[in-house]
Amino acid sequence: MKFLLPIKDSKYFLLLSEVLKSGLEKHGQKVDIILRDELSKNPDCIKNYDFVFVFTITGDWIRDLAIEYGKPYIYMDKGYCRNARLRDPEAFIRFSPNNWQPLKYLKKFSDRNDRWKELLSIPIRKNTKDGKLISIETLDPKPHHKKDGEFILLAGSSAKYHLYMDIEDPTTFARGVVKKLGELTDRTIIYRPKPSWNAKEDVEGTIYIGSRKVKFHELLKKDLYCVITHTSNAALEANFYGVPTIVLGDAIAKPISSTKLNHINDIYKPTLEEKHSLGRSLSYFQYKMKEIEEGTMFENLKEVFEEELNGS
Repeated sequence: MKFLLPIKDSKYFLLLSEVLKSGLEKHGQKVDIILRDELSKNPDCIKNYDFVFVFTITGDWIRDLAIEYGKPYIYMDKGYCRNARLRDPEAFIRFSPNNWQPLKYLKKFSDRNDRWKELLSIPIRKNTKDGKLISIETLDPKPHHKKDGEFILLAGSSAKYHLYMDIEDPTTFARGVVKKLGELTDRTIIYRPKPSWNAKEDVEGTIYIGSRKVKFHELLKKDLYCVITHTSNAALEANFYGVPTIVLGDAIAKPISSTKLNHINDIYKPTLEEKHSLGRSLSYFQYKMKEIEEGTMFENLKEVFEEELNGS
């Protein structure tokens, strides 16, 4: 297979591209690295490749270019286990062939426990008190709470994501969700837009939490009935924490969530095994830098890439 990797002219992109190139070449694959600016000047070069890598939602035009030329793409972004910031070598990077999330391939890995077992030992949060470590949190799923909570938490996505998916802006989208929920339930709605989004606004009819100081994991400890999002990784963390979720887009937690607002009064609560099954699957679609460089990512996903290449 022949891969094209368009990158920004930045230290991190250059490092990641060399790591990815090294890992693929260990398995006899061909990889060309090109600056995004150069690709924009010569888009026809895509014809010479089997796959195009799209790194983060800023590469939406590269995805569109790949589709235009009839070439499959591989989307890359922050992993599901948020144990470190993206530029940290210990951070996970997720890989999704021809889609925002690898939902169509999850069942391929649902019975493979090795990566999931290792992932369950990695802290995503360390809780301290008076400077002392008191507890560590991992992705280890918990059963759903036996008693229904009071609040609905609406977790917003970024404006860049809405543009990438060609859907209305986050505030307009949130207002529509709140309006529909008002017709279906009298539960109180907490609205938390993407904390890093500078243009976030209050939405009438909600308890608005726009401050970056209020962390999502702190909100999970409130008396929540459910978490609603279009795609945020918040759905995965909430569901694994024991809070039911409604996913309106293609979030990774979609297989263990309700998918329509009119399910609000009969929300889906997956079994603990269903959560572990998803965990086993998603662990095969995220890798650390070292694993990518060693070729582990390609070794595990080669069959998936071949299926995409053959149009399966």
